[in-house]
Amino acid sequence: MRHCDDDTPAAIALGEPIDSLDAEHAAACTDCAAEVEAFRDIMKRLPPAAGEQLVEPPKRVWDYIEAETSLAAGAPRDMGGDPPAGAAPVDELARRRRGVNPWLVGVAAATAGVVLGAVGMSALRPGGAPETTLVAQAGLADLATETEAGEARVERRADGTEVLVVDTSYTEADGALEVWLIDTEVQGMVSLGFLTADHGEFEIPAGYDVSAFPIVDISVEPADGDPTHSGNSITRGILA
Repeated sequence: MRHCDDDTPAAIALGEPIDSLDAEHAAACTDCAAEVEAFRDIMKRLPPAAGEQLVEPPKRVWDYIEAETSLAAGAPRDMGGDPPAGAAPVDELARRRRGVNPWLVGVAAATAGVVLGAVGMSALRPGGAPETTLVAQAGLADLATETEAGEARVERRADGTEVLVVDTSYTEADGALEVWLIDTEVQGMVSLGFLTADHGEFEIPAGYDVSAFPIVDISVEPADGDPTHSGNSITRGILA
């Protein structure tokens, strides 16, 4: 049986016009109907973007999706090379890492399937004046249960500074909850500060590009005087 191509379920979920034969097939085929529902579920969890056009995502998004999907499928990844300038080494984090959790593939698939034109649109304050610009956003996942754990977004303020905004369910842990940005090779990172409530805003240091450091990571850090990552990550998401 010929199934719909990869773009058709997304088009149906978005309400775009499609070929009548594809529409009939998607309605009758269990597999294709499930794909349509999966895209609709993704859209429900994305922030509203009424009036915004769908845009082609930047090449870095596709490159990162391809890399993560290959890694999840068992393809070897080159972990060599030096961390980016100014990034702290994360040997402890890399040593404690055990494969790739399925949530990575899910986030990559969601990013590849539906990318709304939210990147670059202004966030309007009361009165209609644009004061911030949405640079990137990510759904967060609980690494222990692989369930949704809120969202993170990067906003560019009027003065040019970029801020990571985190909304998640805060729970006290046996240590402080530290927020990090990690590079795509999981070799370099920068600490942004500590999460103390369900909502947190963290200024991103000048010189750090979220396209190079797209992984949002929340870890439990013991009060041991060691400023490096503990390796005990509890929440993650990928900015796109």
